[in-house]
Amino acid sequence: MIQETTAKTIITRTKIPVAKYVINPYIGCTFGCLYCYARFIGPFKYTNSRWGRDVWVKVNSAELVERELPRTAGDFFLSSICDPYQHVEKKYGLTRKIIETLTSHFREVHLMTKSNLILRDIDLLKNLSVTLTITTDREEVRKVLEPGAPSIEERIQTLRKLKESGIDVSVFIGPVLVMDAENFARMLSRYVEKVVLDGLNYHRQVYSVYKRYGWTEWLTKEKFMEVVERFEKVFGKGQVIY
Repeated sequence: MIQETTAKTIITRTKIPVAKYVINPYIGCTFGCLYCYARFIGPFKYTNSRWGRDVWVKVNSAELVERELPRTAGDFFLSSICDPYQHVEKKYGLTRKIIETLTSHFREVHLMTKSNLILRDIDLLKNLSVTLTITTDREEVRKVLEPGAPSIEERIQTLRKLKESGIDVSVFIGPVLVMDAENFARMLSRYVEKVVLDGLNYHRQVYSVYKRYGWTEWLTKEKFMEVVERFEKVFGKGQVIY
């Protein structure tokens, strides 16, 4: 279910280290990642909706940004509780409109996405900070834990195209999922010189799934540190941030 709604406000102060403000043009996300905290932290939990299927579209997002922007001073992050380039963005184009508004006012913008749809806006990205989230090199794992998200191959090709276009793009491996760590590190090292790794914080969200597939060791701190070591073997110490 896609539900159009009008928001009262759109710019929010954030504690995310990379920016002072955050903008979320959507409530809910069609990528439906099983581990996502936005299922139970933030407004989605009050919608009585199904995660991965139902999305609330703040159709007046761009107008609100234009109105609220003069009262702000600082940089912006898109987005914290949804992917700004999830499927519905193709129809509504809210993220694109918001970027156009922010950059026309010379604001610094940080984008984070799993989506190859970001390539649609490559003409807007030259002076932006872009982070592509790629959590595993195993497509069968992606299908289970990120059922609606673009494939690993699509994300790798998106990374390649962004780099070839001279875009400032980094890779966020968060949360670290089941993977062949050294193979994954070598794959990514063709395109970036460093990576950021983050552990899976809300184990209860996925424990039953991990148990079903025999992945529970991947919920341990020891396994996470093993991944860090494998990445450091490829990238070098100091080039793997965790």
